[in-house]
Amino acid sequence: MEEEVKRAYLRYFENYVQRNYDETIKLFSKSFNMIGTGIDEFSLTHENSINLYKREFKQAPEPYTYNFKEFKVFPICEGSAYIMALVDMKILLPNGEFELTNNRTTAIMKKENGEWVMLHGHWSQPDEKLQEGESVPLSAVVRENKELKNQLLLKQDQLEKQNEQLKEMNQSLQKLFSIVSHDLKSPFNAFLGITDLMIMNFEHDFENKEYFQMRLQLLNDLAHSLYDLTENLLNWAKLNTNTIEPKYREVPLDSLIQKQVNALQPIWLKKRMTIQENVPHEFIVYTDPDMLAVIVRNLLSNAIKFSYPEGKVVISATKEDKHFTISVTDNGIGMTKDQIQNLFKSFHSNRGTDNEKGTGIGLVTCK
Repeated sequence: MEEEVKRAYLRYFENYVQRNYDETIKLFSKSFNMIGTGIDEFSLTHENSINLYKREFKQAPEPYTYNFKEFKVFPICEGSAYIMALVDMKILLPNGEFELTNNRTTAIMKKENGEWVMLHGHWSQPDEKLQEGESVPLSAVVRENKELKNQLLLKQDQLEKQNEQLKEMNQSLQKLFSIVSHDLKSPFNAFLGITDLMIMNFEHDFENKEYFQMRLQLLNDLAHSLYDLTENLLNWAKLNTNTIEPKYREVPLDSLIQKQVNALQPIWLKKRMTIQENVPHEFIVYTDPDMLAVIVRNLLSNAIKFSYPEGKVVISATKEDKHFTISVTDNGIGMTKDQIQNLFKSFHSNRGTDNEKGTGIGLVTCK
């Protein structure tokens, strides 16, 4: 009896996994009912049970392989028996096989007209990952599709971000070319004009020391402007081609800041300004000194630019745990809310209190 029941069930199961729908339903009793096609589904009638099978075969039409890990037959009475089995299955998907392990299958077999047929089946255990209306075999397909969909969405998100970055880069390059073609040429033209005049009128100008000194001051101002612009352009270019690699070492913070104050001395002395440094001598920072110097110099330059003549700029540093905070404070014209919100976003610059002109590269480089 047990061998007959086992052979009958295995015949049903083979047709089932090979997706032979017509042969599968031939092995059902006319009173067949089942539980567990999908999430908490059951059917008490033959018609509804067949409809559940139709749905399952439609959702997962491809054959799959299987391996019974356990198979037991328990006789109930002379014409009926209970089956309990544990089976691993592999479903073929476009990206390879998807394995469903340790699925429990139970059934009640009944002998009708001399043949063992299935009276009741319980297909596996409901999977918590299944959605309502999904059969157990379909869960593998659904999971795979969801994973592919997530990968696709991730790729789309990455492409959108890359497109946005390229758009911003293109806008930045256009602005950069505008700066190079205008702001870089203008100081050179002025340089050439002043030096041409000085050469032409050298003897006369040399005797007039004040006039000669004024032109030297103009050249000095232009030189500082060109130097700052060129340095910021080079730093910006390096940052955007990923050629800057931080080189860390321990640096005395007060010494680093003092060098930047000294470098900008001609500018703040011209405006008769005071620079106050509140940086403890013992503050040693682990940083890339060149990169930090660029940041400090740009912030200090901005503070001087937007301060009134005879104004004051305070550079201070504080330490909390292992972190340092450097602040550059001035009592100049300040910023509007809109200006604060748009900081670091693009190459935008306003003229300073002494009509100083900028490019907007400095703060973008700092960021």
